[in-house]
Amino acid sequence: MKVLLSLLLASAAAAFAQEAPKHTLRILPLGDPPPFRQELRGGIRYEIPAEEGTVPPRQILLFQNVAEGEKKEEWPLKLRLGTITPELKIPPPKDGAIMVKTEAGTPWVRIPLAQGSSTLALVWRSGKSWDQARVMSLPDDTKDGDFRFVNLTGKPMGITWGEEKLKLNPGAVMVRRMPDAAKVLPMSILYPAADGSLQACLSTQVERMSGSRQQFVIYVSDGVDPKMPVKVLPLSEQL
Repeated sequence: MKVLLSLLLASAAAAFAQEAPKHTLRILPLGDPPPFRQELRGGIRYEIPAEEGTVPPRQILLFQNVAEGEKKEEWPLKLRLGTITPELKIPPPKDGAIMVKTEAGTPWVRIPLAQGSSTLALVWRSGKSWDQARVMSLPDDTKDGDFRFVNLTGKPMGITWGEEKLKLNPGAVMVRRMPDAAKVLPMSILYPAADGSLQACLSTQVERMSGSRQQFVIYVSDGVDPKMPVKVLPLSEQL
């Protein structure tokens, strides 16, 4: 009887371990693509690949820090500027972070996971090369009808939301919802210009769309001689 009870307990523990909830991770690289360049060879135009460091690594490998002797897993992902990666479900790491290296094995960034069961990691370059990148991790839990604003610049941004005038500090996140009776709402994102005035980097109308969430990520332009120092990446997703 004791043997049978032990076997049942062991089976239950194994089943529980197999069903342990996993953490969902998505990554969004932000920035401006390098200028499109071509060269003429034999009367045919060929695209010149982007210079090294001007775009994020196209292929990365994610892994957890594990104790010596433990099995080390790796999860491959492809990155593309301005595009969120597909969901990656991983066991929650003991130290709360996922390590990232390039396909060549070079260490790249450390992604701290957000509280809860899902993370959206925003990644952008902090210098002239994507070899030096910064990360901001957000809970990937916005709901139907949410409009989330994220300020990745070093300056406060202004937001007009209908009749409201709002301030979004550097590194801050704000979630707004449309008034119940509204179907569309005028919205602008404003940045502080060199002369002290506020200039629009995005002016639009947001629309209520059932079963969707929308996000606006504000970041510093890193292209060659950008006309506007601040850019906004609007994201709309069906839930």
